[in-house]
Amino acid sequence: MSEKDKSLHRLKTGAFSRRFELSKLGVRYGARAVRQNIWQRIGGDDEAALARRTENIDFFVEELGRLKGSVVKIGQMMATYGDYMMPPEVAEALHKLEDNTPPMSWRAIRKVLVKELGEEALSALEIDEQPLAAASLGQVHRAVLRETGEQLCIKVQYPGVEDTIDADFGAVMQLMKVSRLIPSTRNLDDWFGDIRLLLHKEVDYEQERRDLDFVRQALRDDERFVVPKSYPAFCTRRVLTMSYEQATSVNSTEVVELAQPRRNHLGRAVLELFLTELFEWRRMQTDPNFGNFRVRIDETGNDDKLVLLDFGAMRLLPDDFASEFCDMLLAACNRDKPRFLERSISLGFMKAHFPQSVLDNFVDIGVDIAEPLREVDSTVPERAVTEEGQYWWRNSGLPQRIAKRAVAASISKYFALPPKDFLYVMRKLMGVYALIALLDARFAADDTIEKYIADADK
Repeated sequence: MSEKDKSLHRLKTGAFSRRFELSKLGVRYGARAVRQNIWQRIGGDDEAALARRTENIDFFVEELGRLKGSVVKIGQMMATYGDYMMPPEVAEALHKLEDNTPPMSWRAIRKVLVKELGEEALSALEIDEQPLAAASLGQVHRAVLRETGEQLCIKVQYPGVEDTIDADFGAVMQLMKVSRLIPSTRNLDDWFGDIRLLLHKEVDYEQERRDLDFVRQALRDDERFVVPKSYPAFCTRRVLTMSYEQATSVNSTEVVELAQPRRNHLGRAVLELFLTELFEWRRMQTDPNFGNFRVRIDETGNDDKLVLLDFGAMRLLPDDFASEFCDMLLAACNRDKPRFLERSISLGFMKAHFPQSVLDNFVDIGVDIAEPLREVDSTVPERAVTEEGQYWWRNSGLPQRIAKRAVAASISKYFALPPKDFLYVMRKLMGVYALIALLDARFAADDTIEKYIADADK
């Protein structure tokens, strides 16, 4: 066996060794931070001080990434779901964490499969020993069901990963607080604690299979979508086996070169799926990663489909929250500012006694967010409208416009930490907008929200 195979076979999951590595990182970062403070006192250059702080944060995140395993996933999830609660330079650095864990050896993976499935079940599968993909928590292998020839995809969790989550999470949080990369408050502890629970859910492949089966059943009659089929006989808490679905990346050249109506079709499907999750299922895949969507291009040009992948981040939305959020979104679509404000107060992140200017700013941001869901009119910037009068998602600059106003609002002393579910849903909505822009789809979406407005008016 090569030295590379040996290292891959020995993925570090021991609590002591990982705590030791995190402690060493804390010492190294602390030394750099002390030098930065001394330099700042002597130099007094705020711009240069920020550059040094950013350099130190980049160092911290780069070193964090070397630890692999759940530590990398924790950093990624903090960036994905918690960047509103962190200084911008910290969030930006965490977004750079790459899931570039080298794959584990086949010998190690086979041990997991034997332990989880048993030799008899394993003998029914012909598995490619070379992984299709590898990430921080597990890797994926192609396989064939010998009896039928069905093409499969097997997701295998690395041994010991689940056992390190709580300790790793606690250590990373403590380290970031001691390093003053995030503030230490009870609200933040509670919010990031929810991310820890979400991470536990991601390593529960039995729950992911149930969510996969739910979505497949719910979309069985919608020809725009393909959802993999699960194979329960080859599934456990640490192994998920499903059908292999041939498709291409959403940002591939083949997708980019699709005719405009075909890209419009795909973009509308992405938006309508989000609205279905929110208004009808009250259950949402909250990870906005583009990799969770792929495109199966139809050679005839009439039937392109979206392939939906990875349901580890599915989240049940509490009925009370979902009802109020849906009403809030519809109020934004209708430019009903009093109703929008009423819902924002009842959801808890605005207070009736706040200055009117603060309330007005928040409401204006909410109304802006719904811009693509309304009929295109004179309030939409010219650059966001095509010659045919369609909404031009990529050209609109909407996420940047929203972010600019939202950042200004978030630093106000009146800003309250929103409910966790609100941030999950908004993160997904912004991801949906970004994916539609990536597809360069151009369409007015007022008709997609119309039926929900009609239902609410009944």
